[in-house]
Amino acid sequence: MTIKSIIKFLFVMSMILFYSTSFADKKPVNPSDDFYSEDKLNISVDAMHPEFTIKLKSNPTTGYSWFLREYDANLLTPLKHKFAKPSQKLIGAPGYELWTFHVKPSGFIVPQLTTIRMVYTRPWQGMESSTQLVFRVSTLSGEK
Repeated sequence: MTIKSIIKFLFVMSMILFYSTSFADKKPVNPSDDFYSEDKLNISVDAMHPEFTIKLKSNPTTGYSWFLREYDANLLTPLKHKFAKPSQKLIGAPGYELWTFHVKPSGFIVPQLTTIRMVYTRPWQGMESSTQLVFRVSTLSGEK
C-alpha cells in the first residue's frame, strides 16, 4: 500500500466514524414524510411555514456526502444538517441526509425566486466524480 492509499483509507474510516456518531438520528426516516428530494426540486414556501427540509439519499460508508455548494444568504439560513439511518439494519445500507433551511422574513416582502445547489461527492476527489442537484425555491409574499 502506498502512503496516499493509506491516507485515503484513514480519511474514509474517520468520515464513517464521524457520521455514525455525530449525525446519526436515533429513529429511522419515514419515507412518506413530506420532504423535498431528488424527485421534487421545486420548493414553494410561504410566510406561515418559513422552514423546509431537503431529504437526499446518502451512503457515507462509501465516502460520499452531500455538500451545500451555493445558496442566497440574504434570503435563506441553513438551520440543521443530519444523517438519518435507514430503517433496515443492514451494514452499509444507505440512509438520508436531511438539510433544513429557514427563509428570512425579508424573503416574503415580495415574491422571491432563488436556488440551492447541492453536490454529492467524495471530498478528496473533487468535482469530476460528483452529482449535482439544483433546487428552485420560490417564496409567496404575505400580501394578497
